[in-house]
Amino acid sequence: MHTVNETGFDPVDAGSVDESWRQQPGTPAYCCDYDAATRKGLAAAVKGEAPMKLERLIDLYPQRSANVTHADIVAMNRSLNALDDLDIFEPLHQAYILTGRQG
Repeated sequence: MHTVNETGFDPVDAGSVDESWRQQPGTPAYCCDYDAATRKGLAAAVKGEAPMKLERLIDLYPQRSANVTHADIVAMNRSLNALDDLDIFEPLHQAYILTGRQG
């Protein structure tokens, strides 16, 4: 962790390999860019929910233009994996809705 921190990144110990499902596609810690709340995202993961959320995410892609941005992807992931007590991302969510990109 020290080496990662020294290179300018903020490492997060995501736990053991047995707990690695908490950061698979479709979970709150995956592609939601929660930064400081990553630990909260890992804790919010519910075993077995990710495959259903991932299918829903895949269904959302055809509703987007061909030029899906990183912000679009993050907003779609957050719409399926909201951390209820985090409102610091509300401006991004509102911008996503106002541009007609509802998911």
